[in-house]
Amino acid sequence: MRFLMSLCVLAVVAAQPALAAKKQPFAPPRITVQELVALPSSSPQRFRVTLSVDNPNTEPVTVKAFEFKLKLASEGIVDGNSYGLLVVGALEQQSVTLELKSDIVSSLSRLQAFTRGPSHMLPYEIYGTVTLDRRPKVKAEVPFSASGDVPLTTTPER
Repeated sequence: MRFLMSLCVLAVVAAQPALAAKKQPFAPPRITVQELVALPSSSPQRFRVTLSVDNPNTEPVTVKAFEFKLKLASEGIVDGNSYGLLVVGALEQQSVTLELKSDIVSSLSRLQAFTRGPSHMLPYEIYGTVTLDRRPKVKAEVPFSASGDVPLTTTPER
């Protein structure tokens, strides 16, 4: 009986490293809009957009590209993209700032009419694909989407 009990304890102890070594499933990075600044221009309307890239994984993620559409209130869609390597550490967050142009978004004053509250929050939806550096068993292009509110600020005319 002692031999059987010892064998069971030994089997449990031996299995611990194998269970600990099992990797968690890969989760794509979460991408949200952190800041939206309307830049002075007549046409096309220009924006500076800061995206937040949150890596929920316990290992770093290398992002090769973003391609997305940003819907602002109900006033139009701004196309955006960024190409270049961005390494987001394990369980970390990084910001990416891009300048975007749009002929589709109507006038800035009309867009400002959709803001709410003293901090001028504007509803947004963002969706697209993020291209990751290839890893075994991970699809290179991963779709993403998010929605929320972002403060809309403007820069003074120069």
